[in-house]
Amino acid sequence: MSGSLFRVILIFALAAGSLLAENGGLTVRNAHSMAYVHSEGEIFLFGGADERRVFGDLWVLRGGQWVSLNVKGPSPRTFAGLTPNTTKDGLLLFGGNRVLFGNEQNPAAMLDDTWEFKNGEWKQLVMLDHPEARAEAALVLDEKRNRIVLFGGYRLTQGEVQRMGDTWEFRNGRWRKIASDGPSPRNGASTVWDPTSGNVVLFGGSTDDRQYGPGTGETWVLNGSTWRKVETPQPPNIFNSAMTGLGRSDRILRFGGYNGTNRIAETWIYADHAWMRIGGGPIPPPRNHASIAYDRKLGRAVLFGGHNGDEVLGDLWVFESGRWHRLIDRMPLKRVQNGH
Repeated sequence: MSGSLFRVILIFALAAGSLLAENGGLTVRNAHSMAYVHSEGEIFLFGGADERRVFGDLWVLRGGQWVSLNVKGPSPRTFAGLTPNTTKDGLLLFGGNRVLFGNEQNPAAMLDDTWEFKNGEWKQLVMLDHPEARAEAALVLDEKRNRIVLFGGYRLTQGEVQRMGDTWEFRNGRWRKIASDGPSPRNGASTVWDPTSGNVVLFGGSTDDRQYGPGTGETWVLNGSTWRKVETPQPPNIFNSAMTGLGRSDRILRFGGYNGTNRIAETWIYADHAWMRIGGGPIPPPRNHASIAYDRKLGRAVLFGGHNGDEVLGDLWVFESGRWHRLIDRMPLKRVQNGH
């Protein structure tokens, strides 16, 4: 082979590799975090774990494909809280877990750092008062009150799971605890801001009674600093489900999760203070540890990844016009039991 021909082939291979990295580099992921950045009109994804490693990378969804952003920032972690920042021109991230499931042999697993992503860069925000280290906390932007709300999560104390039931707000660059009552201590609850009521809505979570909660779930709303339980027929309780608002449709979408025995593939809509299960058409396979975000620019919810107990998933689905559609279909990868 001539030198010039070799160089042509090499250049082509490098270009193809670069294209693959942009359009297919994100294979499978679970326990990752996703949020929509209003100023960019795009959905961002941070961290999580594939079938064998934990990551601290940042991706953006463009043209139906994941594109890697080569920026340094938070350390690799799973179950971090991620939400648009209060100015809606970036992201705020809090805490998480250095491994997929922390243990007492790794006492530094739980994290309590706060980061902001803005103008293409991560910046760690250092402050004296902040929530304790935890993973699987619920984090959401309350757009009416222009603040970020954090609830619950769990930490490890002498190897035992300790669930948390405190509520914090982040505003004007500071954390402040606003409540210690309301929903019982729990991790893996799903939260979203409801534009209809102007309140934060919470569903489910793993609690101390029967570990995964009562036979039916609980729906709570946060108005200011006061939690109120919604008295309405409830779906079965689950945790680590994916939940998002559906823009101006006055509805909330929830999919999947774990009920202590099985991963599920149920789609629920919350509207007018009531839950309704919907079906019809293709639906994503059962999973938990997935993440979902609503793309306001395109008017659709985007669901990505998760795991089914044995395999980590990399398929991408969108929910629009009342139905699920699969955009990317990837072969699941069997998780390697390596302690992450």
